[in-house]
Amino acid sequence: MKVYIAEKPDIGRTLATYLWKNDYKKETGYLQKGDTYVTWAYGHILGLVNPEEYDERFKSWSSYPVIPEKFKIKPSAATAKQLKVIKDLLSKADVAVHAGDPDREGQMLIDEILEYANFTGKVERLLINAKDDTSLKRAFEHIEDNAKYKNLYLAGMGRSQADWLVGMNLSRIYTVNARNYGYTNTFRIGRVKIPTLALVVNREKAIQNFKSTKYYEMQGQFIKGNIPFKAMFKPIDRLPLDNENRIKDEAILKALKLKLAKAEAIVKEVNVKKGIIYPPLPYSLDTLQVDANKRYGLSPKVVLDTVQNLYEKKFVSYPRSDCNYIPEAQKQDAEKILAMFNDLNITVAKAADVSLTSKAFNDKKITAHHAIIPTMQKPETLSEDEQKIYDMIALRYILQFYKPCEFEKTEFKIAVADELFVGSGKVIKEAGFTVCLKDYDVQNPDVPLPQLIVGDKITKCEYFIQDKKTTPPKRFTEGTLLAAMANIYKFVSSDNPNRDKLKEVKGIGTPATRDTIISELQATSIKGKSVDPCIKKVKKELVPTEFGTQLIETIDQSLVKPDTTAEMEYSLTEIANGKKTLGNFVDDVVAMIYKHIKYAENKEFPPPKGQTQENCPICHSLLIRRFSAKANKHFYVCSKQCKIDDKTIFYEDDNGKPLIVKCLSCNSILARYIGKNGAFWSCTTCKQTYDDKDNKPVLVNKEKIQIYEPVSCTICKTGKIIRRFSAKANKYYHICNNKDCKLNDKTVFYEDDKGKPVIVNCPKCKGLLSRIISKKGPCWICNACKSFYPDNKGKPLLTQKRGAKK
Repeated sequence: MKVYIAEKPDIGRTLATYLWKNDYKKETGYLQKGDTYVTWAYGHILGLVNPEEYDERFKSWSSYPVIPEKFKIKPSAATAKQLKVIKDLLSKADVAVHAGDPDREGQMLIDEILEYANFTGKVERLLINAKDDTSLKRAFEHIEDNAKYKNLYLAGMGRSQADWLVGMNLSRIYTVNARNYGYTNTFRIGRVKIPTLALVVNREKAIQNFKSTKYYEMQGQFIKGNIPFKAMFKPIDRLPLDNENRIKDEAILKALKLKLAKAEAIVKEVNVKKGIIYPPLPYSLDTLQVDANKRYGLSPKVVLDTVQNLYEKKFVSYPRSDCNYIPEAQKQDAEKILAMFNDLNITVAKAADVSLTSKAFNDKKITAHHAIIPTMQKPETLSEDEQKIYDMIALRYILQFYKPCEFEKTEFKIAVADELFVGSGKVIKEAGFTVCLKDYDVQNPDVPLPQLIVGDKITKCEYFIQDKKTTPPKRFTEGTLLAAMANIYKFVSSDNPNRDKLKEVKGIGTPATRDTIISELQATSIKGKSVDPCIKKVKKELVPTEFGTQLIETIDQSLVKPDTTAEMEYSLTEIANGKKTLGNFVDDVVAMIYKHIKYAENKEFPPPKGQTQENCPICHSLLIRRFSAKANKHFYVCSKQCKIDDKTIFYEDDNGKPLIVKCLSCNSILARYIGKNGAFWSCTTCKQTYDDKDNKPVLVNKEKIQIYEPVSCTICKTGKIIRRFSAKANKYYHICNNKDCKLNDKTVFYEDDKGKPVIVNCPKCKGLLSRIISKKGPCWICNACKSFYPDNKGKPLLTQKRGAKK
């Protein structure tokens, strides 16, 4: 029994139709004839489980890192039924045919199903690049042993596990630690997403910091043989020039113009070069997305969806391709495809020469896919967007059967007095494929020149000074950002060793994911949950949001640069080539995660945009604004969790600022408490209480007495005697604020006398008197000689001695 497993249902139906025309049985989840079955997945039918499925504690984001000893996969609820169908078929099969898409993801997608089902039979690999009969026939003629692609499967697993580890852990690490500094945003960290966002943020900074500079150029207009032509003045080193060799002072050129007015112009140098321009290669997905965005304003996602529809209708080859080349064997299809274009009245197809072989037909340049090209299936009833995309793909294919464009370029120099003018002209000798591109304006127009010979004198000359102004770089559009992702090496300095790696791995992301990454950066909700967008679209331009900018500025800059992704992608390529193990790759990713834990936990995050920085009045660290779901309100707390009497101090929120109020008695901080009788405020030092009104203290001394400045402690000589309140005794008292201050190993308390501490010395030995409660009532005792004195309304009666301790 043989089972074909396709990546999606439409490929399954295509396979069944190719194998049996329409003579097969349709069952739930599969198609069948005899002992051969065709079934399918729904894209990624299996996925890595969520962190809490490894351990319940990982439900909380504050629990990190999440590093599984062994990764677990499971089907989603929506795909579990189809997975059961596949497993049941595999349990009876002798041979399985892997018919996933011909790339890293497609290889992993079906291989993990085979592994999940514990299939032990023979596995063959069918590589389908297009759905038309000719392409399918070619694919069936080249079925291989699936074991050949084991390393490609491991590379797919490496990509999946790395993205999970980075996304799950770094998003938690940065979000949790940023919230300690008042952030309420979710930091969505992805290994491709972050460097992509950094491109937009850095471009915006360059634009905002750009200062336009005015400069001047001079153009010479010459006539020879009644043919006018132009040349630009080339400044020499003796003139005052800026760093870009530009003239900033118009007066310099005005003086030169006067000097040149009557001077003789002589042709000093002439160089004639022949040039050739080859037809642009057929489209890969990213080049198609870039061109369609530029030409029609279509977003990368719309382009992918459209070309996917064309593929499913069998009109074009596999769409998620990063390749611009075509297998040499497919040159034999050209005659039929061009004949089909003639039937479709595509006029430029009529002049195509099928005997020509362009650079596009090159087996050595083929990757997992070939370029996106038309099939021999004649398209019918296309939507407006489908027609536009199909025409673009068709034209690029047709151009491969046109001659290259040949031209002649003349570069010349003209000396006027001791100054120099340079110019060039181009004449098309053989238009070649460019005759098909007039509507798209991709070629520079011819610039005819008169015959120029060294030594010729030119008598008709005029000179014009032109005002120029430097312009800032342009913002990214979806199309140019996608092109930047595919060519990220251009944004890396030439001396960076990762530049070549980025070029080799063809940028960051894949053709199938880049449009999704750009969309997610603009998203305001993901899976039904609101998120802060990192990028917003203004007309056609992409602009970073405040959060997007702060995200890039806050995280470790190693994530911002494309180097990290370059190294990962390069490692994945090495896994696919059998040069690196999956285990070593995952170990490297885990080490990187621990590095970011250390960075985030030790970083002092800047305050969120639009939020002023408030410092703790106790320790002067940052006050952080948080939200209490229980109390349904915001509050502030010290970033160092400042405490008084072993209690963390919280501050009320007053219209986005912490409410910091000081005690009228001792100038210490007031804190709000909830007692049996409702809310009240209490001094964190002297414990004087204040009534609460509208979440603020009523700053009136209840006793309406004068509160005196704290006096120095006569015992420890370092502390201050401060006033506090005893709720138990319902009265004020005084105590030294030095916790270590004791007399005879006992803390000394002082009575309160209208805001002042009662400090009385023993008349006998000048020791300190303290008030105690004995069985007979209150009395005073000397801490030195132990003499007793009667109590008189909270004060010692010094004229009578109650007795002395024996």
